[in-house]
Amino acid sequence: MQIKISYKQLESSAAIDEVTRNKSEKLKKYFRGKLNLNWIFTVEKQQHIAHCHLTGDNIDFYAEANTDSIYTSIDQVVHHLDRQVGKSKQLVTNHHKVA
Repeated sequence: MQIKISYKQLESSAAIDEVTRNKSEKLKKYFRGKLNLNWIFTVEKQQHIAHCHLTGDNIDFYAEANTDSIYTSIDQVVHHLDRQVGKSKQLVTNHHKVA
């Protein structure tokens, strides 16, 4: 899994990088093969915004969260992506079942 982290109007931090990489590992369980995660962190009017774009072989997911804390935003984005990926995998699995 390749993870790219960018900051806009926010100082980069080793703590944020570490938390982001650890939380991103949760998404790895759904896929085999190459994954790309592109994280962008910004601050606008006291709000911390986290954007994440997950791409890979025939997949493309996006989520963002806007909260008072950057760590809460990261948690929410990972949760949203986890739900999106889970639903997508469930649709593919259920599609192939014979009634």
